[in-house]
Amino acid sequence: MPLASSPYEWFRLAQKTWELRKIGRQYTLRNVVIGRKVELRRGYASRSDSLWGVISEVEIADSIQDFFAKVDFKSVIPVAESRQQAETMAASILGIDPDSQSVIGFRVTLD
Repeated sequence: MPLASSPYEWFRLAQKTWELRKIGRQYTLRNVVIGRKVELRRGYASRSDSLWGVISEVEIADSIQDFFAKVDFKSVIPVAESRQQAETMAASILGIDPDSQSVIGFRVTLD
């Protein structure tokens, strides 16, 4: 799973434990399942610094707002100072409206 530099570093430093994606394509309950092994890497090309883990929990929500009502925003975006800021940042990263598109989040327990 490719990540931008900051989220990759947050996982590497154990500051981030959840990944959030908009539902679609490979990010559905069919593919995001508890127990599945995942590779986290910086960007698409870099495999030398891969982190490996297992999906240990999955949450689906109708919106980013609903997701952060279930999961602590700091576990997704550790630099956010408030839930509102985390919702805004997540919506910007995902390119969606924070209260109108379904999302899937999953906890990654690193090896």
